[in-house]
Amino acid sequence: GFAEVRDVVLGRCSMCHAAEPGWEGLHWPPKGVMLETDAQIAAHAREIYLQAGASRAMPPGNRSFMTDEERALIRAWYQGA
Repeated sequence: GFAEVRDVVLGRCSMCHAAEPGWEGLHWPPKGVMLETDAQIAAHAREIYLQAGASRAMPPGNRSFMTDEERALIRAWYQGA
């Protein structure tokens, strides 16, 4: 469900996709995408699914150590399973 995916996104994505990114060297969120609130996460559901669920494009180099199980949660959430 959404709550589980929100926790994944907050733990694995939002350190970069924030108004003030916490990742060294980033001064703004990549592509202007912020993922800090429920509304932002819901608004970017397709991008989250494509970039982190259906592919391994995000996080880059898997720097935040997203697991296969977390990626499966994203896929199931987006696909409505």
